[in-house]
Amino acid sequence: MASRNAFTEEGRTRFRNFERRIKTYLMLWIVIAIGLTIGGIYLKTRYGYRPLQRLYLRQYVKASLKSFLPLKKPSQYTLLVRVVNDPATGKEQVFGCTDDQVTPVRDETGRVKFDPKLGPFFSLKEGLPHTFFYWRAVWQMDKQMYPWLKDQIYEGRSLAGLYWICFLPLPFIIAPGMFISIKLDLRMNSEYEAGDLLRGVRTLTSKEYALEIGPQETGIGLPVFIPGRAES
Repeated sequence: MASRNAFTEEGRTRFRNFERRIKTYLMLWIVIAIGLTIGGIYLKTRYGYRPLQRLYLRQYVKASLKSFLPLKKPSQYTLLVRVVNDPATGKEQVFGCTDDQVTPVRDETGRVKFDPKLGPFFSLKEGLPHTFFYWRAVWQMDKQMYPWLKDQIYEGRSLAGLYWICFLPLPFIIAPGMFISIKLDLRMNSEYEAGDLLRGVRTLTSKEYALEIGPQETGIGLPVFIPGRAES
């Protein structure tokens, strides 16, 4: 009988082998959980965001990360803006547009019109004053751009707040997966020790043999020779 005593050589070997299998199961379920999480992030980004939220996501990631760094130079951002003439001063005022203020312009197939130089096409909603309305490259400090994007585009949610729900299933995937894997591992090894998974020499009838090999097989594939024919 196999020894399970941790103070014996066989017991320590069994424990080491079991530990390696557990690590393999854990890595497998972590990969599966991360894959499902990435899929959830993609679906949320693709179908859960409004047009400008999707377009500004990379810039929001950049502003979020760089806002923690002690940088003294501004970074370049590309924003959809409307320009308004201030009647009091006569100067132009530039306002960044939000999803509530614009509507994507679509073609006959329903896709948003896009120009490689101008970018995707949007139209301003009625009632918003403007002299010009276009995509504009602006240079802004990251610490100033981050709160604007957070409050005006992403409704006050940080990056963690945008995707926390996508990471929520991680423990609920890994924990049950590990439980099932360990249960199956212990069961298979107990059957192996009992000899249920080992098949030695068996005596079969002709009908049993025919069922075992199936209709497509003709035998066990050993070359044989008839002595008389071999000598001739």
